[in-house]
Amino acid sequence: MARRARVLATLGPASDDPGVIEAMAAAGADGFRLNFSHGTHEEKAAEIAAVRSLEGRLGRFLPIIGDLQGPTVRLGDFQPVQVPRGSRVVLSKEGEGVPVPSDEFFRLAEVGDVVTFEGGRIPARVVEKSGSRAVVEIMVEGVLAPRKTVAIRGKEYDLPSLTDKDEADLRFIAEHGLDYVALSFVRTRDDVRRLREALSELGSDAWIVAKIETIPGVENAEGIAEEADAVLVARGDLGAKFPLEEMPFVQSRILEAARSRGKPSIVATQLLDSMMENPVPTRSEVVDIFTAVRGGADAVLLTGETAAGRHPVESVDWASRIVARAEEGYSPGRSSPGKDSTIYDSFALGVVELAESIGARIIAYSHGGHTAMRLARYRPSVDVYVFTPNEGVARRVSMLWGIRPAGIAADLDLEGLAAEARRRGIAGEGDRLVLVRGMRSGATDLLRVEALRPRGSGRSGARSRRGYPRAPRSALLGRAVPRAHGPGWSPTSPRK
Repeated sequence: MARRARVLATLGPASDDPGVIEAMAAAGADGFRLNFSHGTHEEKAAEIAAVRSLEGRLGRFLPIIGDLQGPTVRLGDFQPVQVPRGSRVVLSKEGEGVPVPSDEFFRLAEVGDVVTFEGGRIPARVVEKSGSRAVVEIMVEGVLAPRKTVAIRGKEYDLPSLTDKDEADLRFIAEHGLDYVALSFVRTRDDVRRLREALSELGSDAWIVAKIETIPGVENAEGIAEEADAVLVARGDLGAKFPLEEMPFVQSRILEAARSRGKPSIVATQLLDSMMENPVPTRSEVVDIFTAVRGGADAVLLTGETAAGRHPVESVDWASRIVARAEEGYSPGRSSPGKDSTIYDSFALGVVELAESIGARIIAYSHGGHTAMRLARYRPSVDVYVFTPNEGVARRVSMLWGIRPAGIAADLDLEGLAAEARRRGIAGEGDRLVLVRGMRSGATDLLRVEALRPRGSGRSGARSRRGYPRAPRSALLGRAVPRAHGPGWSPTSPRK
């Protein structure tokens, strides 16, 4: 059975060559991330072109995530410097020492604060502070490198959720038709709303990935998950904000917030960190990915391993192998529609339960991708194929757990779905299918069960004595699912 959780890879200097991108896709990469904290628009345009060209050659949909830098503070440009434990380093807005070009950092930092570099790997304590100059004492030996994030443990920068740079990057993302936009340092659901408004003004229908990597973000994880289209556990900056021993609890809370609201979740940062240098992961890294998948993650995202590491292709290969092994013999838990769920959620659960009860494949048509998202939420054990009206929707749904884009097609009724499934080799003689269309106002053909017969033997499908498709019973709904073409039936017909 094909792997259902996804493996995503970040493009960067180590992997932006078209040949390397193709090798990563062959090794198991299901999509790619562009990090707008680094590189130029010209470099990003070349990476996008390489991925889109590869799609055509492979016949696969490969979604691209544009990851905004967000309201963060980073070190400026300087030569990397080794900092031994106990050494003192000057941080200044300009001139002396290591540059930190941010008024907000020096406004917030105080003597006694712990400042972290490299996603928490190098902590340092502030021992002197005066205006736009601070002296820190290094607590753990490491290498300070340019353009890396700087955090103050237990404090949050008061910066707008979308910076001027983000707005320029958003215009580029919209112009190039990227499939997802990742919003960094999300604090509340209002941050997501502002990004959605900005995307709408730019004419982009990209889905939003909310990166939870701040203390307020964790506290508001449930509301953020409701508002966003997907949630990302950004463990690098979270590790700089929380004690490391709290990280398993933080990750579990974010994954549960996404799962309970039916949104896909992504786990990222330092999954295979040792593979920055080594061709084989450590035992603990293997367990980390395995645990993330068993913990409910829809996808794992490789960051530095593929963007700047020495073994980008091997990193993807290992991640894919570990995810596949984690799924063997494992039945993920299924969340029930909560008190805030809609009829659409209950409908999707009914479809999944029906298909599983009769051993049928699900063949769906999803206009905007949300039907596919709802089906993925309930972790179907059967194959799910989704037709979509355009490539953008197909790419977005291809990142969802267990969803297989079946192809691009004009609006299909249930008869058309069955015919397309047969024509494209998705289903053949004797296969059972549950055909489903996204619920829309006024729709009268939502679901039907088909048993494909040999060509020329008459129309396929399970039949009632009157010749109409039988109305299958759903364990969830406790009643007959409406017939697709029964005489006189409409959505408002009384139950019999």
